Amino acid sequence: MAERDYRKRYKEIMRNAGERKRILTQRALERERLYRKRGEARISELERDKADAAIRVIERIELELAKLAGGNESVAGQVERIHLKAEIAHLRKLRDQLLGHRRRKPPESGISVPAVPPRGPLPKQGGAEAPLDFSAPKR
Repeated sequence: MAERDYRKRYKEIMRNAGERKRILTQRALERERLYRKRGEARISELERDKADAAIRVIERIELELAKLAGGNESVAGQVERIHLKAEIAHLRKLRDQLLGHRRRKPPESGISVPAVPPRGPLPKQGGAEAPLDFSAPKR
């Protein structure tokens, strides 16, 4: 008896399953579109605020750099001058990080090339058909 009820319920559920699934999918897509629109508005506001804050920080760093560079000649001691140059270098590094300037490696720097050419017999043409002859005289 329980099996018949199960089959009946299953048939009733599956009778219009395609249409129900299509409606549920359509509703889910509509909800997702709404959430995305709301989220994009929030993200754009956050990005704008972050960009404004970064610009203000960069301006402050550049003002400090100008002050430090102008006061470089007035520093009397060598130790103080070294500290001043270190601070300038640190602020420049911070500014470059905020601006997104990265030093790039040249494309050939990633290729590993042996400094000394390999010794041994030269490979013969022919792929798998070429005989492996390791008794060839070394150069």
